[in-house]
Amino acid sequence: MIRLVGTRFGDIEIEEASEIVFSQGLFGFPDARRFVLLYPGGRGHVAWLQSLEMAALAFPVVDGSAFGPNYPRPSAEQLAHDACLGATDLAVLVIIAAKKGAGVIANMLAPLIIDLESRKGAQIVLDPQRYSAAAQLRAGTTGTESQESATPA
Repeated sequence: MIRLVGTRFGDIEIEEASEIVFSQGLFGFPDARRFVLLYPGGRGHVAWLQSLEMAALAFPVVDGSAFGPNYPRPSAEQLAHDACLGATDLAVLVIIAAKKGAGVIANMLAPLIIDLESRKGAQIVLDPQRYSAAAQLRAGTTGTESQESATPA
């Protein structure tokens, strides 16, 4: 068991098998490489990617499939291959945030690709002509609607 003290969710214990390793870290946090997904309040639409190295670091994330079958392009399988990850059981996560005056925004430009079998992941930068790092989710959306719900910022 891994014990984390002082997270936004209080003190928590995590099974070591649930650890996800991003060998290159995440953009802006190159030293934060070990994470776990948390579902406070049950398995809803929003999970939290909690750092195991920095208790104060956690990102709200949603399943990338919520943005439709054409997200991301190139496909998750191709992105996983390019990042030297396995491609048998993949998850695509999108970091979201609340932005004053804009509501909820999604970082569609740099999704997280995770091989659920090996528990390894990578943050991949997509085509900036096609995707935004601050795509605004329209009012009334939960991040579970199609990509049409997200518009470039």
